[in-house]
Amino acid sequence: MPNQTSLEQIELAELTQAVDDGRVAADPFKMIAATRTLLDARLADLKTKDSATLTTEAGRATSSANVRTALEQLRTLLRDGFNFVQGLGSFAITDADRLGVFTAYGWESGLVGDFTDARIESLANQAITATPGIADPAHRYPAALLALITTQLGIVNTNQPLATGGTAQAATDARDAALELLQLINARVRFFYCNASDDLDQTAELVKIGRQPRRASGEAQSQPLPAAPGAVTFAAVALTLTAPAMPDHATTLRAYRRVAGGTAELAGSSPTTTVSVVELGPLTSGVTYEFWLVGRNSRGDGPESNHITHIAT
Repeated sequence: MPNQTSLEQIELAELTQAVDDGRVAADPFKMIAATRTLLDARLADLKTKDSATLTTEAGRATSSANVRTALEQLRTLLRDGFNFVQGLGSFAITDADRLGVFTAYGWESGLVGDFTDARIESLANQAITATPGIADPAHRYPAALLALITTQLGIVNTNQPLATGGTAQAATDARDAALELLQLINARVRFFYCNASDDLDQTAELVKIGRQPRRASGEAQSQPLPAAPGAVTFAAVALTLTAPAMPDHATTLRAYRRVAGGTAELAGSSPTTTVSVVELGPLTSGVTYEFWLVGRNSRGDGPESNHITHIAT
């Protein structure tokens, strides 16, 4: 899933974009075209891959549920197969042939045994493989039963790679690689600002893009923490919080959320006055959440806004 580090780097890059958009061409702090293009491309890439980690995590949960349901269905179908062979009348099959059929289908010694997930898959595969080789067609699993087993086994095989996290891990690895590239370009932007004037790393322009300028010994304290946001409103459909204006001294706004009795967690950030509360993950349906905003600058978070309660649907 998206993490706080990627969100922080996205936050810095988006703030840099917003500030750079407002600079004129003659401004020494206006980014050169090549650097801006690279920043834009890497930011877009990370946002896409960060979002993919959320999608794959949701897919993993769905696939895991699909696998579990299919395995339970297979357990029932396999019992039906066992009962079918067991129910063949003595006039239709000898005891020796019945044991042979049980063995061919994987029922060792003609016993049901324990249904572990691995054994369910094994028995299902064996049902498909063994059926054509059973000499007497009347002793084979019925075609309708075999078709249902084949369908449920297909669901297991299709969903298992994602259910076990393989695709999710690949998405996370891709996100981490994109994150590293955005961190590098964000660092290069800071160096660019430091070299744009004789103030070097003491330039106050760094504050505008969320970085803390170096302070000489004995100088006044750095900028204060942001003020509290004004009265925040919540859009239940868009799942966003909006402040009436950016708080004094804030460069970005951050949204936080928590469930009743839970711990506060970062939910999203934005250089504008509107922030998503699901940027770092979806809400759980039926759960009651508290949401609020805080202003943020290079020194950290300011005071909390009013809290808003919402029951996720």
